[in-house]
Amino acid sequence: MNEKLKKFISNLPAVTVPEKKLDLKTKLEWTFVIVVLFIVMSFVPLFGISKSYSLNFEILQVLIASHFGSLLSLGIGPIVSASIIIQMLQGTKIINIDTATKEGRITFQGIQKLAAFAFIAIENGVYVFSGALTPAGPGMFFPIVMFLQLFVAGIILLFMDEVVSKWGIGSGISLFILAGISLQLINTAFNPFITPIGAIPSIIDAFIAGIPLNALFPIITVISTVALFAVAIWLQSIKVELPLSFGRLRGYSIRWPVSLFYTSIIPIVLIVSMTAGVQFLGLTLSHAGINILGTFTTESTAFGTQEVATGGLAAYLSPPTIQQLYTSAVTTGITALEIESMVIYTVILVIGAAAFSYVWMYLGGQDPRSVVKQLMESGLSMPGFRRDERVLVDIFKRYIIPLAILGGALTGLVAALAAFLNTLTEGIGILLIVMIIYQFYFSLQQDNGDEFKPIKDKLVGNTME
Repeated sequence: MNEKLKKFISNLPAVTVPEKKLDLKTKLEWTFVIVVLFIVMSFVPLFGISKSYSLNFEILQVLIASHFGSLLSLGIGPIVSASIIIQMLQGTKIINIDTATKEGRITFQGIQKLAAFAFIAIENGVYVFSGALTPAGPGMFFPIVMFLQLFVAGIILLFMDEVVSKWGIGSGISLFILAGISLQLINTAFNPFITPIGAIPSIIDAFIAGIPLNALFPIITVISTVALFAVAIWLQSIKVELPLSFGRLRGYSIRWPVSLFYTSIIPIVLIVSMTAGVQFLGLTLSHAGINILGTFTTESTAFGTQEVATGGLAAYLSPPTIQQLYTSAVTTGITALEIESMVIYTVILVIGAAAFSYVWMYLGGQDPRSVVKQLMESGLSMPGFRRDERVLVDIFKRYIIPLAILGGALTGLVAALAAFLNTLTEGIGILLIVMIIYQFYFSLQQDNGDEFKPIKDKLVGNTME
């Protein structure tokens, strides 16, 4: 890499690293401040957007921790897109930076930051100038003003992510996703003021009015949400522990866990993002009179007007909920398109998540050969087997590859079930909450274990004698 470029990258603005290890209280304070700032930004309306703007793709808000129509209309989308692409380029050796060295890590992080700046500009430009975020009036004034607001907000969010990573708990990206989904969950469950009201107030209103049948679907929504949370927590806990030992330290061994969700949330995020992207592109092309990806019609919903796919590929990626199926059954009858879209959407999520999980395992350096190489470099081997890379790779293949594929497929199935049962948040939101909380838990245990243990004991009811 050119030395001038290296110097430029290393001098990019960045949040300073703490000079000493931070205590848990300080980390919690910084994390709280950033969460509050994130929530405030997500509710500040975007100046220049049309008052008649309507949301068409709620799933995108879950995936990218956004609030369309606000300063965070694109949320973490550009930051995550840049990070994934740079990691893929590094994984495929298109860019080959030795991240084992301090200089290499600084260069790699600088390239990620440059890519994030570029994606913030590009994605904001696409949304604003394509008409996805409808301007308040004709001409270029409002689009340009909206673009500038979103660009500045994106840069601020990028540095907020850095603050959390260095001064707070866990990852800023994960924190923003968790905060966004939690707000949506609280709103859809308990909001008694804004139409449509939350599921719990709906149930109460139905029984007070003496029409318990009206509480049926809100009850299904609440029960299915709780059930899928329980399923996601159970699946997250499933793992295979492989015994390993240090060759130079006799009698000292560890158990290396291979989780069912081996590749975490990346595969399901990618496939759901792809399906949402096809729908978004189909709607954009439809506005231009090109219906190759689907036809759309404007319908009135509880949220106002919304453009709904009625034909083409986009319609097959918009499965009906259980309530919509019931409405169809008692009015016009369930259509072939509704059944086909349920089946096709489920198959796409299951197979797509499994395939992405397999691919991401290799791109992310989590494949059996890469894992065995890292373990052997650390002096670890498997008791009872020769310290031979080929032997260990064959053993690890028996566990890692099936778990990665099965875990990806199950995340796709959970997401599809949640879409059908119309849970309080999107199916992927349930998975994200469970996985992110697990990440924060392990981060606290690893970085501030001594301070976190008494808090954990109080939460689970354990007391010190």
